[in-house]
Amino acid sequence: MKIRKNHVRKRYRYNVNRKTMNKTRKSTGKIKDPEMKKLWLEGKRVGTNFSEMGLASDPNKSVGVPNYKRERLEAVKIVNGLAEEALDEDELAALGSKSDKTETQKPKRGHVVQELEQMAIDRRSDPEFRLPKGVVKELSYFINKHKFNYKAMVADRRNHGQWTWRQFRLKIRRFMSIPEQFNEYLEQKKLPIDVKPDWPEYESDSEWK
Repeated sequence: MKIRKNHVRKRYRYNVNRKTMNKTRKSTGKIKDPEMKKLWLEGKRVGTNFSEMGLASDPNKSVGVPNYKRERLEAVKIVNGLAEEALDEDELAALGSKSDKTETQKPKRGHVVQELEQMAIDRRSDPEFRLPKGVVKELSYFINKHKFNYKAMVADRRNHGQWTWRQFRLKIRRFMSIPEQFNEYLEQKKLPIDVKPDWPEYESDSEWK
């Protein structure tokens, strides 16, 4: 007795735009970085673009995973004097030509790597870093009430995040290192701008023992 198969009836979806669907399927995605977009060639594949620029999409293929078993076998052959016997003259010449090619071969657009390295050097780390408004509000409350007494901040009822004294010290110092946000706080308290308040800071590790 044959098993009867139930086939689902195929239906044409009239609400789907085939043109846009094919475009999205074939597209490789949008490049958000404007600098990288200038250096990217649209007519070429992703792998071709990467290889010509001297970059790698897969580090395992570019660097290669070391094969320790093969290395040890070759070392044993060299010790026993069997390496020369195992390889003929033609094979040795082929290996030499391959190594020469890998050494002399350079990417077509090798300047891209240098430009990217220079851009990374020029860009400062976190030039526009800002603390969230909620964190600024919390830190302002703790500074108003306890100034730089981190021990009292830990025991405060509004320490819902259960921050330790070191976390309080780190966050407050981070807050003070952002002049645009900390100067607003100083203006509200009518304190001199761009000057750290002259309050005693309880930061020694001895008092927490």
